[in-house]
Amino acid sequence: MHFIVRVRIFLARHGWARWAIVLVLTAGVAWTSHQQASAVERERKAWGTTVDVVVASADLEPGDPIEADVVPLPSAMLPSEALTSLPSSGRVRQRVVSGAVITTADVSTAVGPAAFAEPGTAVVGVIDPLASDPSIGLPVAVTSEGIVLVAAATVVGADDDVILIAVPTSEAPMVAAAAPLGTVSLLFLP
Repeated sequence: MHFIVRVRIFLARHGWARWAIVLVLTAGVAWTSHQQASAVERERKAWGTTVDVVVASADLEPGDPIEADVVPLPSAMLPSEALTSLPSSGRVRQRVVSGAVITTADVSTAVGPAAFAEPGTAVVGVIDPLASDPSIGLPVAVTSEGIVLVAAATVVGADDDVILIAVPTSEAPMVAAAAPLGTVSLLFLP
């Protein structure tokens, strides 16, 4: 007689053997689950202390109000500029994905045209009739009469025909001088 057939006959005659197998399997699953939970807890403790930080609760675009929660995360994995409390006012300066830790570089509490500009930049208003409604945060280059004035700038706002761009402070006077002449063009970068 085949081995499996003998086992089935034995289990059919002895009900206690089936229950013993069920109990052994249940104990094995419980032990494995306990070991996994203990390993997770050990790893969590290995990261050290936790710090309450601000984490985005939705995908945020430049100019959006801050939608976030304060959650505890291991301090070893946090950026140095992580916010530890929700700011009372302010808007997002750059794109932030859901679940990302929000840092001081992501938030602007300033008001006016420079609200979304990075530190070290100045905001200049230009008119480019061919640039229709550019979105905030869009990278651009600034040219005038075929000459590149600024290779890397960022759109920080738009009001009617005027497009506000953040350019490095050292190059801002050159762009500001060309802007009233109407010769400024924006090159949209990928």
